[in-house]
Amino acid sequence: MTSPPGLLRRIRRGDLIAAGVIFVLGSLFIGLGVFEPYMVDLPLWVRFIPFGLTCLGVVVRRASPGLCLALGTVGFGTEIAIGVTFATICVYTDNLYAYARYGPRRGVRVLTPAVVVGVLGLGGLVLLEGGGTTGVLTTLAILAVVLLSPIATGIIVRQAHDRALLERERAEQMARLADVRRREAVLRERTVMARELHDTVANYLSAIALQSTALQARRDLDSDAVRTSIAAIRASSVDGLAELRRIIGILRAGDEGEELAAYRIDQIPELAERMRAVGLKVDFRTEGEPRDLPGEVELTAYRVVQESLTNALKHGRDAVAAIEYTPGTLVVTVVNALGGNEEAVPGAGSGLVGMTERVRLLGGKVHAGPDGDRWAVRAEIPTGVTEHD
Repeated sequence: MTSPPGLLRRIRRGDLIAAGVIFVLGSLFIGLGVFEPYMVDLPLWVRFIPFGLTCLGVVVRRASPGLCLALGTVGFGTEIAIGVTFATICVYTDNLYAYARYGPRRGVRVLTPAVVVGVLGLGGLVLLEGGGTTGVLTTLAILAVVLLSPIATGIIVRQAHDRALLERERAEQMARLADVRRREAVLRERTVMARELHDTVANYLSAIALQSTALQARRDLDSDAVRTSIAAIRASSVDGLAELRRIIGILRAGDEGEELAAYRIDQIPELAERMRAVGLKVDFRTEGEPRDLPGEVELTAYRVVQESLTNALKHGRDAVAAIEYTPGTLVVTVVNALGGNEEAVPGAGSGLVGMTERVRLLGGKVHAGPDGDRWAVRAEIPTGVTEHD
């Protein structure tokens, strides 16, 4: 049971003021004799007690709906015995409404049949006192309006309020879901941009870093070799800068119809030639009958070869790249010897992660790791296209 201090803290100021106003107005009606005098000799002040109980129920209508109903029922039951006043009836309807609106749901389910039984019981008393059929029906109709309609109204208002709360919660959930999806979309875009920038720029920067390191370490190079290396460094710088500008231009323009990169398998020989120019021995070959493939498949195959050759340039030597056309699958293999690169460039491993993500997004699989004294990368990319297609 709620302690009195806790109950007092929960009482609403509006309910307290409303109860005070109702008590003053109802007292005027009682003072003017607006009531049924079942007991003529009863002192007038006694009739204020049941009315006061129902008004106290108004005070705690939201703080304690159960206490509100109990006070109102005691007051209303007392008035049935001593003489009913119009003011008490009106206030008791609010006691019933308040319990149906704010009380526990289990109690509300019990209240309705209990009131129905009470109405029928009062109708039976009227019948026993000699009231005719018309009197009984009139009594039942009045009691139904006075006692049942407030409960029905409270239940309807409560259900409407619950539906409104449910809709608001649903709207908040949809807003949170939209925010999560927006964040996921932003994260996906950032991941795509990071992967493209790495794949595009890392190849050129790795070549520049290795060539510049070799120039610093080698003191015995003649002028022709130095000029050749500087020209290769400049070419890598210009090509990398141009590619970077192209990507930035696409991002600024926001053209959804243009991809960040659109490399194809037939551009891999150019990639191999560029790697040979910076000192990596590369052998590239294709197996099977070449056929038209979806753009994302060709781009992924290109990126796998590019990242693998870049890693071979930084950490190994003598690479062999192969593209094998098989029914429904494109197999990309890159193998390179380990070691032999004294000017190795450190890496963070993000290239291998990005390469794996690309292949898995298309439903493929990647294996990368040492194979004896070599490093082997094998990617199987589903194409959705067979030789007959």
